[in-house]
Amino acid sequence: MKAWQGVLDTLVRERRSRLVGYAYLLAGDRPTAEDLVHDAIIRTFTRARRLDDVNRAEAYVRRTILTQFLNRKSSQEVARSKQHLLIERDAAPADEHAGEHDAVVLALRELPARQRACVVLRHVEELTTAETAARMGVSEGAVKRYLHDAVAHLRESLGDLRLTDEGRESIAVTAPRRGGR
Repeated sequence: MKAWQGVLDTLVRERRSRLVGYAYLLAGDRPTAEDLVHDAIIRTFTRARRLDDVNRAEAYVRRTILTQFLNRKSSQEVARSKQHLLIERDAAPADEHAGEHDAVVLALRELPARQRACVVLRHVEELTTAETAARMGVSEGAVKRYLHDAVAHLRESLGDLRLTDEGRESIAVTAPRRGGR
């Protein structure tokens, strides 16, 4: 067995659910998140790279998920906007925060793609502004502007956001479990 095959196996077995959760926050729905992860894994492992470390492979897959999300074609956006007419919405997790989960996911869905990506990278992935800018391929000023606009919209939709111990605003969401309908 080649080293990359073991890395692929470990990545899918141990980290797939986290990748789907990450993609879910970007995409806003489970089927699209699953597709993003599937396509990102395929794209990552079909290119000639030296992926002998699962952490490095996960970083490549996350970057590919983000790139695919940001570069979607407008026809896919139109199809997704009409998707609710054909399928049921994902079920929220069964816990005391289910209503909060729905509200946050709906508010994130209302954000433009780049603002949503900034929120996820900055507040969920906990990247610095510089790291977020590098990951998205934009300036730090653009990240700050996207975050400012996104947080203003989220405050309008959700009310005041809770502050963590460090004084940073926090947004916590988990992807619903498959089959939870």
